[in-house]
Amino acid sequence: MKQLFLILSFGLANYVNGQTYPGLEKVLSKEFSTKSQKDGRWVFYADKANIEKLYNPIVKASFPNHELFELTLTNYLGYHVNQHTCVVLFDSLKSKITLVEPLWYGGISETLVKLFIGRKFDSKDSLLAFLSGVNKLMEIGSGYRFQNKVYTENLITYDLNYFKGDTYTTGGKGTSSSLRYNEDSVWRKIKIELKDLKIIRYESKNPKTNEKEIIE
Repeated sequence: MKQLFLILSFGLANYVNGQTYPGLEKVLSKEFSTKSQKDGRWVFYADKANIEKLYNPIVKASFPNHELFELTLTNYLGYHVNQHTCVVLFDSLKSKITLVEPLWYGGISETLVKLFIGRKFDSKDSLLAFLSGVNKLMEIGSGYRFQNKVYTENLITYDLNYFKGDTYTTGGKGTSSSLRYNEDSVWRKIKIELKDLKIIRYESKNPKTNEKEIIE
C-alpha cells in the first residue's frame, strides 16, 4: 500500500510540474515556425520553451477569453541567436495569440496596448490597478521598471527606469547593439491620456532623443 502511494504521488508530481498546453503549443509552432527565415524572427522550440501560466487576475478579468503565459522564445537577429523570456496572451476560442516582446527588444508592446485603448473603467482605483497589472506583464523578461506614477483626471505618467549594471543586447528591424548601464536613469517617459476614465492615447518617449511612439 505504501509503495502504491509513493508511485501515485510521484506520478502526480510529474503531472503538475510537467504540465503541457497542447492548444497553445500548436499555435506557437505555427506563428513562430522553425521554418521562418525572417531576420529578427522569434522561433518556438517546444523543448526549450518552459511554458508557465501567469497569475495576473486583474488583467485576466479584463480579457476573459485569454490565458496569460510566460515562455522562452529564440530570437534570430543577424548573427545573434539568443533565448529570451516573452509573454503571450492566448485566446483559445479563436486559436490566436498576442506576443508581448521584452521591453529592451521592441519598446512598449503595441499589440498589448491596442487591446485596451478605448477601454473605459468604473473608477480611478480599477483603472490604476489594471495598468499596474499590465506594467507587470511588460516588465517580464527585462530589468526595466515602471515607477514614479503621477495621476490626474486626464493623464497618468510613469518613468520607465533602468538601473546601474543592467546589460542588454537591444534589437529590432534587423539591427542590434549591446549596452551596459553605468547609472540609474529613465529609459522612457510614459504618458497615458484619459477622458472620463477611458484610455484614449498611450505615448512612450525617449527622453534623450525625444523620439516618440504613440498608440491611439
